[in-house]
Amino acid sequence: MELVIYTATPLLPTPSIYISTPLHRVHRGRRPFTPVSYRTMFPAVRFNLPFGARSIIMGRLKPFAPKPKPKVNREERAKQSKKIVQLVRSALENDETNFTPGSKAIYLPFATVKLLRPNAKHTPYQAKFIVPKSFNKLDLRDYLYHIYGLRVLNVTSALMPGKFVRSMPAPYGTRYRDAQVKKMTVDLVDPFVWPAESQEFIAERELTRELNKYREEKANAINSDLEKPSKAFGGIIDPKPQPMNFIPKLVEKQMRNKKNKDSERVKKLENEKFITSYLNI
Repeated sequence: MELVIYTATPLLPTPSIYISTPLHRVHRGRRPFTPVSYRTMFPAVRFNLPFGARSIIMGRLKPFAPKPKPKVNREERAKQSKKIVQLVRSALENDETNFTPGSKAIYLPFATVKLLRPNAKHTPYQAKFIVPKSFNKLDLRDYLYHIYGLRVLNVTSALMPGKFVRSMPAPYGTRYRDAQVKKMTVDLVDPFVWPAESQEFIAERELTRELNKYREEKANAINSDLEKPSKAFGGIIDPKPQPMNFIPKLVEKQMRNKKNKDSERVKKLENEKFITSYLNI
C-alpha cells in the first residue's frame, strides 16, 4: 500500500530534496504511515521515501514568471489627455455629441433609472443613479443624452451588496440577502442643485416612518409584549394599561359570590314589585 501526494508545482531534481528522520512517530490507528511517494501534475517525477522518513522540499520553481510592470510615459499620457479635452470642448461648442453614440436604436426603453439625492462628498457637477444590473456605462450615457439631452463627461459604477432581510418576524423567519443594487455616478457639464424638501414631503415621510414602526412592533410582539403599548406616534395610539391591584383568589371568590347573591336579591325584589303593581295589592 502506498500514500500518494499530488502537488500543483513541479518538484526540483533529487539533489534538492533533503530527507531526515522525523522528530516523532506519526501513527494512524496505532499503526505507522505506509511509504510515501510524491507525484506531480507535471512530467512524471516520483520519489519513493523510506519508511518513517519526512521530506523537506526547498526552493520550488514558479509555474509562470511575473509580468513586468508597464513603464508609464507621462508625456504621452499628458498629450492624450489634452487631445481628449480639446475634442470634448470642440463638440460642446458645435453642439455635437462628445462621444460615439450607440448604433442600436431602442424606441421603448424598459429600463428604470432612479435619481438619488447626492451625498456629502458629491459636488453639484455630479449625479447618482440606480440602474438595472444589465446596464453598463455606455448605456447610461446614451440613455441620459437621447432622452433628457444631458451630456455626461465621466461615469463610474459600483455594485452594492444586498441587505439581509427576513421573510417572517425575527424568531421564526430565515435570514437571506436581498438582490444587489447597481449605482452609477456621472460627471455633468452643467451644475445641478437638488431642490429643497417641502413641508408636505417631510410630513408624508414622517408618517410613513411611524406607520412602519407601529406595524413592525405589532408584528414582532409575542407573549407579554402583546399588551405593551406602541412607541410609534409618541405612544398616543394604544391606551395606556391601567394599574391592577393584587387580590387573593379566595377573597376574589368570596366577593364574586356576594355580588351574585346581591344581584339575585335585587332581581327578586323587582319581580315582587312588578307582581304587586299588576295585581294592585
